[in-house]
Amino acid sequence: MDNFFSFASLAQITEYKATNGIIYHLNDTVKLGRGTAPNGEFLYVEERGIPSPGHTRFLPKEFTNGGVIIKKINTHKRSGLLKYDLVVSAGGLFNFSLYIDDAIMACEVVPCGHAAAKPVGSVADELKKLKDLLDSGALTQAEYDMQKKKLLSQ
Repeated sequence: MDNFFSFASLAQITEYKATNGIIYHLNDTVKLGRGTAPNGEFLYVEERGIPSPGHTRFLPKEFTNGGVIIKKINTHKRSGLLKYDLVVSAGGLFNFSLYIDDAIMACEVVPCGHAAAKPVGSVADELKKLKDLLDSGALTQAEYDMQKKKLLSQ
């Protein structure tokens, strides 16, 4: 019953400062590390809704070192604690719930742990990653343009 009530009390917000020191906003790309399930799936990135036959319940290992786009940021109380989950798109038909702080602690999201955010690479490196996500279908042209504009304005 706790899950039902926590789902019913979801509230949407537009940004969240996670335990890794990163402030996540709507339409940002969350950088993934590796899945922690024995088969490489991401245990803290779960398909929303009831999984249908032929679809995975968790984000597949093919997204290792990739990224997902934040569509919504939700907050709810579970066992008296305030929790955050991000509704993310991996470029397919289905959205996923990313349990952000749990994923950070498990290093399914990078940077992970309690480390402060560090620059990952040059703007050119980041643009190349965005272009790869666009080419793979993980980003739409509009999402790519928005993220590119953010990078170039830094």
